Parts: sequence; C-alpha cells; structure tokens
Amino acid sequence: MEKKTENVVGALVLGLADAVLQQTENHAPEKGQAAAAIALLRHEPGMTIEQMRRALGMSHPGAVRLIDRLAKDGLVARRPSVQDKRAVALHLTQAGETSCDAILKARYQRIADALDVFEPSERETFRLLTEKLLAAFVRDADHAYSVCRLCDVNACPDCPVVCSLQSQNGSP
Repeated sequence: MEKKTENVVGALVLGLADAVLQQTENHAPEKGQAAAAIALLRHEPGMTIEQMRRALGMSHPGAVRLIDRLAKDGLVARRPSVQDKRAVALHLTQAGETSCDAILKARYQRIADALDVFEPSERETFRLLTEKLLAAFVRDADHAYSVCRLCDVNACPDCPVVCSLQSQNGSP
C-alpha cells in the first residue's frame, strides 16, 4: 500500500507543479525561470546573481542573461552590494513589483482551485501535514531558495522552511 501513497503523492506534486509553473509563466515576461526570478527578488531583495543561479539551478551565464533580459524589460535593477563590493545586488523595480503581484496572484489562484475539493477542516489538516513534510524536506539555504522560489514571503509567517533551517543551524 505504501507504493500507492508514494505514487499518488508523486502524481499530485508533479501535476500541481506543472499547473503552477504554466500559470505563473503566463504572467511573466518570458517562459522559463523569469517568474521564479522575479518572485525570488521580492522574497530576497539584494540577492546576488550567484544566489539566484543556485536557487534556479542555472549556469552562471544563463542567470546573467536572464537578469540582463529582466533589466532590459525594466523589471530588475542592478545595484552595488552592501555586503560585498565585488558583487551586484538585484532588486525589483516598480514594474518588477507589479509583475510579481501578477505572478503570485496567478500562483494563488491555481493552487486555490486545486484545494477547492477540501472542506475547511480538511484544508487546515492538509496545510499542517504539508508544513511537516516541507520542514523535513529542505536540506540547506540553497535548497530553501529553490523550493520557495515562487512563494509569497508575506503570506507565510513562521515559515516551515525558515524554521527548519534555523533548527538545523541551532538558531532559535
């Protein structure tokens, strides 16, 4: 019976991920990682290209080209990094913030549509179980950025990923 659980969860994860990625790409300036890059920059203003590259699983040249295109579209601004004078900090522009709003709205809508099958109490139980799985799943900060690349940081106080990373590192 365990194989059925794993198979059903696998199908759900892939199906929902595909639907969310398609929906968010429809609201991004281009297909691929643009939606995730924009959402990550809201989550982590000042992120470096190296952090972005690792979070998105891209090569350095690929990440630079993506940021070049987003900057050309007026969505991302490059600024000197406060932490490392050799690095460039990436920030969303006002147009980037507007684009991010549309991307996250599309993400929420697609996920809300999928969760409509649950009664309110089932939805809460599902959330709690999902938080438990998520907290146990994330390995390190790079993996956390990857997993949360389309998250709305403001919607998740006491984020299970952040809490898990803090407990792994011995932080309160």
